[in-house]
Amino acid sequence: MKLNVILIISAVYMALIGLGHLFAPVAMSAGAVPVDASSGLIAFLRHYAALFISMAVMNWMARNSEASTARNAIVLANIVVFGLGAILDVVAVLSGAGAVGLVPATINLVLATAFFCAGRMSMSAKTS
Repeated sequence: MKLNVILIISAVYMALIGLGHLFAPVAMSAGAVPVDASSGLIAFLRHYAALFISMAVMNWMARNSEASTARNAIVLANIVVFGLGAILDVVAVLSGAGAVGLVPATINLVLATAFFCAGRMSMSAKTS
């Protein structure tokens, strides 16, 4: 799969997750946060929306970029984000968060692997 397609898919995925955290932070917390969470906790959970939406914007803006050190950094950041996300989702499931956490774990693992494979093939060997 081409890097620009993976960037587009991940941008849409991250935007949806970000909007979910913005408008339904308790629901997006997969049962880890009580339904009657305090307004302070809900406001805190909304902060994650900024991170997800920012990643979506970065990936969307980079989708058609030429090989460069900056694009290499974006690819590596995505590998870290999605790889670590997959690991943390599995740890959450093993800690009792529920098997539903395996869905985002799988998506994150697929995206991390796709970025790794596409990145290896497209990363600029020499950039200025």
